[in-house]
Formats: sequence, C-alpha cells, structure tokens
Amino acid sequence: METRRLGNSDLDLTVIGLGTWQFGGRWGGADDADSVAACHAALDAGVNWIDTADIYGQGRAERVVGRVVRERRDEVIVATKGGVAWEAGPGGLRIWREASGAYLRQALERSLTALGMESVDLYQVHWPVDGVAADDTFAELIRMRDEGKIRWIGVSNYHLADLEAAAGAAPITSFQVGYHVMRRQVEEAELPWCRTHGVGVLAYGPLAHGLLTGRMDESTAFPENDWRAQSELFADEHFGERIAWCGAWRRSPRSRAAPAGWRSWPWHGCSGARRSPRPSSAHAMQRRPAARRRWRGHRCPRMRRPLSTPCWPNTRRHHASTATASRRRAGPPRPALPLPGRRWRSGRPAGTDD
Repeated sequence: METRRLGNSDLDLTVIGLGTWQFGGRWGGADDADSVAACHAALDAGVNWIDTADIYGQGRAERVVGRVVRERRDEVIVATKGGVAWEAGPGGLRIWREASGAYLRQALERSLTALGMESVDLYQVHWPVDGVAADDTFAELIRMRDEGKIRWIGVSNYHLADLEAAAGAAPITSFQVGYHVMRRQVEEAELPWCRTHGVGVLAYGPLAHGLLTGRMDESTAFPENDWRAQSELFADEHFGERIAWCGAWRRSPRSRAAPAGWRSWPWHGCSGARRSPRPSSAHAMQRRPAARRRWRGHRCPRMRRPLSTPCWPNTRRHHASTATASRRRAGPPRPALPLPGRRWRSGRPAGTDD
C-alpha cells in the first residue's frame, strides 16, 4: 500500500490507517474479539498504523490495540490521543475536555499502561480547551518526549488560531481533523496553514461516519448507544435528503469507476483546493475483519478536480470554481443538500467521546 511521510517526522504512514473509536462501544456496541480480529485483518491487508484514544470506551480501545501490539509491534505505528477526561458517578458517566499539562501526563501514563508500551509513536492533544494556555499543554508534552515516552507530538480538532498557538509552543508533527466530501471547511484555513508549516494531516471520518458507504437508506436508525442517534448529521429532518444525494453521487460517471466505499477517497488522495496539502493519511474504521479484502493492494484514487459537492454552511464559496467543470464532466448538477447548522465542527453533540 502507498505510504506518505507524516510532517516533520520519520513516520511513513500508509494512506489508509485503522481508526478505533468503534472499539469503545459508542457505535452500537462492540465485541473485543471482533475488534482484535479487525486489527489483525487491517495489518494483514497492508495497513501500518492504528489510531486510538484513551476516551474510546474509557481505555477499552487502547487495551484492545495493546493486545495486538504485543504480538506485532514491529509491524504497526501506534497513535493515541489524550485530552478528554471522564468520571463515573451515581448520575452516570461525565465527560469533559481537559488539556492541562498535568492532566496529559496522567493520561499518557494511563495510555502506555493500556497499550503495553513504553513509548507511543504519536501522541495527540484530542481537543483544544479554552482557558488552557498552549505553553501549559505543550511544555509538558515536550518534557515527556524528552523522557522517551512520546516520539512525535500532534493535535486534533484544532482551529487555525489553536494551531498557531500550538506551533508557537512546540514543534507540531500532525493535525488530525474530520474531513470528507460534506465537511470541507478546513480547506479554507487549516489545511493551507499545515502546508505552509510542514505539518502532516490525518483525516478521520472519510466515509462521513458511514453515510457514504452506500449501506444506509431513509429507514436507517441507530440504537441509543450509537452516538449517531444524537448527531444532527443523521438525526435531523434532512437525513433522507442526504441519503438521496449520496445515491446521486454514487451514480455519477466519475464515481462509478470506484467501489462504493472508495468513492469518498479522492479528497484524501489529492486535496480539493490546490492551495491545500493532501492529507498524509486517512483512517477508516471497521468492526470485523471481513473488510480487509477491499483494502488489499489499493492505492488511494486520484482526481484532477473534486466533484461539486454540498458542504457544511459557510463553505459554499469554495466550490464555485469547480462547479461548472464538474457539470461538464458529470452531467446535470446534483440536488442541493440541506445540511445542519454549525454548532459543532465535528457534527457531534456535546458529551460524545471523540
């Protein structure tokens, strides 16, 4: 599988990685045996890195990954994240964001224990936190790097101002962000900044959390223990219209050339905006090993220009230059797609664990 160098690091990542949020159970439950098998299947298919976080199942996903790493350490690059705290109490599980240096040291030690590792290849601050200075966050990460507990430092879900502050406090290797054909606002500021500063980009959610797989229809519903049941991307009155748009997109001439799940990957093989960098890698998620046959031997599909796509609010201006060319090549324009408000960059409600 094709690999790309991640930012200023010595890490060569395959263009597809394995994400493990689903291992924690917030996607309608999880079976640890299936999760372990999915990790082995991904590695067998040529994937060489796994992304996880301490908050996924409150350590559960990291423990699953640790079982695999103990057997195949030389074959896998491990990235984890810290910065979402939790506390179990009489009222249930309370989750909040915490990015102080003192907390991140505690979180890293807990992650290393769960993973069974003495050092993690890439440690990422999961979310920026208002009121926590970048110097506080990253001074401690640098100390832990110097102690040999972290090889490279990254960030996740940062806005441009957060990236600038982080880069002023420490050398940043990577930026992980949600990025798919319906969520492209990072092309306006964050991705160009990463290109200018040599920061690698890791894209999560490239299949729009399942919406782009072709396996959903208007009757699709999610159980209460699946975070998508509360997500405005899946639970508002426009869900059916999004499903219809995805169907039209999959039937377009340029889209039919690729298997269903791969039709979203051109945005990760070449950036939609020429001024933006192409991501170093994108991580897909699988619960069971059956998906590996679709990964083996694939290169990330390329497109000279992106198709004209609906996007999140306040980003339609970016697509004006590509819409006309897309219509010439792909026939009539696709139906307009109403999308939810921009309360959350991630499209997820407060209290979710990613």
